Amino acid sequence: MECRDIISIIAILLSPAIAVGVSMWIQTRREKLQHKRFIFTKLMETRHEIYSQEIVRALNMIDVAFYDNSRVRELWKEYLEMLNNKGLDNPQGWEQRKKKRLELVQGMAKAVGYGKGISHLDVDRFYLPVGLVEERQRAEDIGKELLRVLKESHGIKVVQKEQLETEGSQS
Repeated sequence: MECRDIISIIAILLSPAIAVGVSMWIQTRREKLQHKRFIFTKLMETRHEIYSQEIVRALNMIDVAFYDNSRVRELWKEYLEMLNNKGLDNPQGWEQRKKKRLELVQGMAKAVGYGKGISHLDVDRFYLPVGLVEERQRAEDIGKELLRVLKESHGIKVVQKEQLETEGSQS
């Protein structure tokens, strides 16, 4: 048996294992990128909101999904510090937070492969219909009013059907 035959046999035996390994590596890489894009997409979808459960979940996943991107993690750390800084709870602070969030989302855009295709202007541009804003404000007003009424009342009296029938027949 010649050296060339031995190399051919080894290649035949190792080819399936190498193919499976390469496929698994590609699949893992694809899943990591999809996870990053999911977080990026959530932050883009909700960029007109100050906070929501979706935003909180997406932000809290950054350290895991972008573990290999020190720039995104540094921007996230800076933004988180700004969010936790009570001294920034004023119009000027809100503007600083907004700028940092835009910087974070733009950094994430680069990390997920959108590169220069998405600028800070793109991230800052969004559509928010007046009707949606008014609907949210009404829901908030209703919630506040309901809470006020419940706090000022002595609770809600629960009357069972039998009690109503008894009181109704006594009248």
